[in-house]
Amino acid sequence: MESPRLETSRLVLRKPVPADSAAIIAAVGDWEVAKNLALVPHPYGAADAQFFLDHVVPADWVWAVTRRGDDELLGVVGLSPAADGTSAELGYWLGRSHWGQGIATEGAAAVIDFAFGTQGFARLTSGFFEDNPASGRVLAKFGLTVAGHSHRPCLARDGEVPAFDLVLPRSP
Repeated sequence: MESPRLETSRLVLRKPVPADSAAIIAAVGDWEVAKNLALVPHPYGAADAQFFLDHVVPADWVWAVTRRGDDELLGVVGLSPAADGTSAELGYWLGRSHWGQGIATEGAAAVIDFAFGTQGFARLTSGFFEDNPASGRVLAKFGLTVAGHSHRPCLARDGEVPAFDLVLPRSP
């Protein structure tokens, strides 16, 4: 899927490109980032970044999060549409040096607007591991609420991890 360029007051969200590989490897190769992601192995290398660019980016809506005026990749936000076409799962990550600056919140807000406004999804889902409450706080800012508990895969931890499952219906 082609991810359209999205802009906020501080950020530009654009399609990830091969020039982002080194930044992706550096950010996701950090254990503190990888341990909070479902489908990211650890260690994370060049072949993993190439797989992401060749297979994940074309299959979903995926955006590289960058600052206006600076093309440095800070993180990624993505939407994976459900098979029925009425909902999508929201996911994101940021390099650790960019945590606590409101970047995840601002980038996710732009993608949520795209999901409900442009794409017309009826609802969004997301999730976070129970031992990552900071991610839960970001998602709660948009009104995502806990719909249940599950065990989600975590390649970096080599198993399944207790998680909260969240949902956000489109506002009428």
